[in-house]
Amino acid sequence: MQIVCTNNNGIKYLQVQESRYEMLEGKARQRRRVVRNLGPLSRYDDGQPDFLGRLRASFRDGHPIIRELEDLATQATQPTVRLRLDPGVLSDCTCDPKNIGYFVLDALYSALGIYDVLNYHKSHSKIRYDLNGLVKLLVFGRLLWPDSKLGTFENRGKYLFAMAPSANEREIYRALDCLNETAEKLQKRMNTKIRMAVGRNTEVCFYDVTNFWFEIGQNDEDHRDGEGNVIRPGLRKKGVSKEKRGEPIVQMGLFIDDNGLPIAYRLFPGNHTDQTTLRPALEKSIDKMNFGKVIIVADGGLNNGPNIAHILSKGNGYIVSKSTKKSDKDVKAWILDDDGYEWNASRTFKVKSKIRVRKIKAANGKTVEICEKLVCYWSVKHYEHEIKENARFIDYLKSVIANPDKLKDKPKKIEKFLEKTEVVKETGEIVETKTLLSIDETKMREYLSLLGYYTIMTSEIDKTDREIINKYHGLSRIEDSFRITKSDLEGRPDHQQTHVKRRGFGNRQEKREWNSVIIG
Repeated sequence: MQIVCTNNNGIKYLQVQESRYEMLEGKARQRRRVVRNLGPLSRYDDGQPDFLGRLRASFRDGHPIIRELEDLATQATQPTVRLRLDPGVLSDCTCDPKNIGYFVLDALYSALGIYDVLNYHKSHSKIRYDLNGLVKLLVFGRLLWPDSKLGTFENRGKYLFAMAPSANEREIYRALDCLNETAEKLQKRMNTKIRMAVGRNTEVCFYDVTNFWFEIGQNDEDHRDGEGNVIRPGLRKKGVSKEKRGEPIVQMGLFIDDNGLPIAYRLFPGNHTDQTTLRPALEKSIDKMNFGKVIIVADGGLNNGPNIAHILSKGNGYIVSKSTKKSDKDVKAWILDDDGYEWNASRTFKVKSKIRVRKIKAANGKTVEICEKLVCYWSVKHYEHEIKENARFIDYLKSVIANPDKLKDKPKKIEKFLEKTEVVKETGEIVETKTLLSIDETKMREYLSLLGYYTIMTSEIDKTDREIINKYHGLSRIEDSFRITKSDLEGRPDHQQTHVKRRGFGNRQEKREWNSVIIG
């Protein structure tokens, strides 16, 4: 830091500035930053000769002659190292910086047991390329410089860790095959290492499903045997996309623990619904990890008989949401009955619960009787959110009552609110039947009355209502994980067409196949 005297419209001002060098367009440029504005020189000048020189000298010595610099004097007296660089070698020193921050990631990579699993896999196969080096490159690149697989390989020079000089881009995709083959072993080993190092909080285990879309136009073909039976379905299939896109997708189910740490994942074809993923994902991971009793927390899209029956059959528990608007009539009546609700002091939240016995069907078709707690709560925050989210639809419902002609262009969402009336007209010997549509005002009032309510089902009947609600709200952590994966880590297929063009492939089939490898 240094004291600088600047001229502002003829008035001399004192500043403390700091210099730094930045690389701009391959050249080192000096930049200055104002640390502090001291004010006009006349404010401090004591009238003695060479005040500015004496002020600078006292600042360098650590004993400034003005008190406004006392707190900065210690920093200014720190030893300074000056380097003189030959302009001819400046670019070699500064224009190709290497990342050394990956050392932390490298230690974590080994601590999680990834190196050991892949090294064992390589030793028991015919792999000759640097498997661990390529996987490290993919992992570190995804965290530090998210890019396509090809782009990550081409930027391998940013790291200092050694990699076989013969490595080529094709081996990146072979390494992905190895990761797929060892996925279960890797997840099991990482869980063991985490439990030994920091412990796992698996009292509750959150599960949710997201999907990733691919820039291809057609579904993957199913693999069939000689008789035409499907032995392995294609992975990328068109389905219900979270981003509401029309391209093929892949479903990913993810488990995380109560600390927000991932436990396991599994991929499913894009045409699988969320409900069909939970049981296979449990069988491949949680059921084999000897965590003891685990409470599975999931949203309403995963709530069905086979899933709940499987969870209970393994000695585990569940906390799952239930659609209030799709509940049975007796449940809706119980929800809307004010009797039994406990309000908070500000009257912005109320909750009640009851124990019930019901029958569900397991995956094998057998009927199972279960005892569970049904928790219902209402909050002003949730109510206002639903009102805002459904404002246009609610306005439309009300306008239709005033003007039934609007039903001619009815949206699909309104079907359940329609009341159909058959009108018979006789024209001579011809009998005509006409269907008149109108709004079922009873259903509409019920729909509006249920706004703001949320329902949760759980096997944990001994836990309080507030405990159940708090555990369920922890599900937002897994949504945060998906958000980070898709945004910060750029877990979306981008710029594949650029790589395809650069490879100069000729026909569409070759382009599509290479594109599928790029984003695989």
